[in-house]
Amino acid sequence: MIKINQRKNDAGGFIKLPCLGLALILCAVTGAAHAKQEEKPEFRFAAILNDGMVLQQEKPIKIWGWAKPDTQVSVTLTQDAANGTTAVEAAVQSGTRKGVAVKTSDDHSVRMRYEEKNPPKFSPKTIKTTAGADGAWSVTLAPAKASFQETWIVAKSSGNTLAVENVLIGEVWVCAGQSNMGWGNFNRKERVAASSDFPGMRYVAWHDSYYKPLDDVRSKIRWQECSPEAARGFSSVPYLYGMFLHRYLKVPVGIINVARGGTTGDTWCLREELDSLQHITVKESLRKYDVETAIWDNPAEVKRIMVEWEQAKVIAKIEHEEKLAKAKGEGKKEPRLRLPKQPADPRSGWSPPAALFNATVVPIRHLGVRGILYYQGENNVFGRWTRYEHTFAKVPVSFRKAFGDENLPFGCISQPGWGAFGTDPEVETVTGGYAMIRDIQRRALKDDSNAAMIATYPTGNSYIHPGEKFPVAEYASLWSLAKVYGQAIVHRGNHFEKMVIKDGKAQVYFDSDPVVYERWKHIENNASWQVLPQPRQGKAAIKGFIIAGKDRRWYPAQAQENRVEGTWTIEVRSDLVAEPVAVRYGWANWPTGNLVGRERLPVPTFRTDDWPIVEGVSYSEAAKKASTDKIKAMEKEGKTFALDRKLRQLQLDLPKLETDLYKGDAKKQLESKLARIETILDELQKDSWLSKNLEKDFPTAVEQLKAIRNALRHHETHE
Repeated sequence: MIKINQRKNDAGGFIKLPCLGLALILCAVTGAAHAKQEEKPEFRFAAILNDGMVLQQEKPIKIWGWAKPDTQVSVTLTQDAANGTTAVEAAVQSGTRKGVAVKTSDDHSVRMRYEEKNPPKFSPKTIKTTAGADGAWSVTLAPAKASFQETWIVAKSSGNTLAVENVLIGEVWVCAGQSNMGWGNFNRKERVAASSDFPGMRYVAWHDSYYKPLDDVRSKIRWQECSPEAARGFSSVPYLYGMFLHRYLKVPVGIINVARGGTTGDTWCLREELDSLQHITVKESLRKYDVETAIWDNPAEVKRIMVEWEQAKVIAKIEHEEKLAKAKGEGKKEPRLRLPKQPADPRSGWSPPAALFNATVVPIRHLGVRGILYYQGENNVFGRWTRYEHTFAKVPVSFRKAFGDENLPFGCISQPGWGAFGTDPEVETVTGGYAMIRDIQRRALKDDSNAAMIATYPTGNSYIHPGEKFPVAEYASLWSLAKVYGQAIVHRGNHFEKMVIKDGKAQVYFDSDPVVYERWKHIENNASWQVLPQPRQGKAAIKGFIIAGKDRRWYPAQAQENRVEGTWTIEVRSDLVAEPVAVRYGWANWPTGNLVGRERLPVPTFRTDDWPIVEGVSYSEAAKKASTDKIKAMEKEGKTFALDRKLRQLQLDLPKLETDLYKGDAKKQLESKLARIETILDELQKDSWLSKNLEKDFPTAVEQLKAIRNALRHHETHE
């Protein structure tokens, strides 16, 4: 913080800073303080209720908004075109909505339309209510069936009319998370978007944050019909997910996307849920944020901050002039003017605790929705996974509380592969933050019958925003179609059930999706999984398993199908683990796992152990440093373990390779082994450091090695 209004010049004297006028200071304060919500008309709908929206079918329909306090409001839901059109005209005349200019063109054009036979009968519904002392009003209308028939929402109060047109009734999903949910590009987007002419699918997106729950959406938002032109601007996963549902269910689909890149899990929680957590990583995060926002709630403090910022800008300009003059005098390149950034209002920070939930979910909490699709976790990888261990479980709880439905479906898309491929397990089990995030999600949702962790690790690559979004949305839609809509389709790969240790090997058992079993029971003599890239098991090596003994050191494992008493298992073993106690599958930032179910859907990553994962925290500089230092030390140790394991495995593998290569030829096998001895002797002789230490620590061995060398030379001479 700069607290002076003068500074020393190069000669040691003082330069008086220009006096900042009160008007300038107040202007800066006004600009930095949180922007107030735009003045809204007294009579209005909630912002989410606007033209082109989709209302959730088969759930009570809640319509809400604001009017003059204590005034009567009448709300009508109708599919009568004459009444709807009249209401729109009345709304234009009363000034509550603008007239829409109809664009005409002589160009040839084609739009897809729906042929809906025998649409559900719909009777206009009207309910009256009175606005409260705060002006808020709401009504709840009876549920309606999905339909492509155009619907109007009309509200009247004190001679004014509100009207929302082009409304459909169907399925509504809220999509939340971070950049992989908000990412717009995906492989084949141009080809897919070009044929995405689905006017019955609607999309709306915005992101915002605030430190307190908001009653309404602050952004200017609008629902868009899915057309080839509009689809190019939609976020990939929400758009593709909605498209899959729309085409399969044959009902209107509304997608609400509130994702924001770079967010952490705690910003997608209710504050009351975060307050219930006692772990230091959460408590410290909340405490720090409350301190920051308290400062910006104090006008005097905001004024002080802004004055100091203005003074800092003046100083920066003066210093720049001095550097500029010096550079010109010396004939050097002119320096750039770098002004200090305007202090940001933390009350609307990028991803503070509960803030995105407050500003995007809470304002639409009265809306009927079918479920939540959530895709987030990457930003908790970087030193924050311990906090995620506690906060993630509160994400589905928060959404369900907000929408008033404790059984609200919650689909969690787990992390794609990312980073380096095929990293040593000794290192991945320490530094593999993506693996830890997937495991946290799996454990939090495993007993939740209305939720699922949707495996997507095969879709990743070395880029944190992989382009393969099509299969991600497909996997997610298969889950909702099967578990939310009750369709008889396969939606997942096999799930781990149990592990049995026998004769130094781990027998891993899996379940089978009931639909898979029914569909493939004619080949029940085969295992119910497959191995990529081959179409049947047994044609390719099973990859992605690691194994550990009681010492908790992890080793790459060999895996193969095995039938135990008529039941198919995967037998997991390692030559270096005589007595295994635990197995993991796909435990890596970018897993090498290639197991899929019969329908080519990935087998979710899992572990059989319940060992604590390494701590990753950043709630304070001291804690962050301690955590980082420990992880680095464990990573270094892991690299040492990996090298030791490779040497020991090599010592086991070389004799086997020699035997296989020279099977039945004892002379060749002996010559191969003697050649290895000769190589080792050469290494000892050529490495001066090793030679010196050999003479120092193993003096008798030196003579023995010379004797071996002479014997080998004698053998070569007589050969």
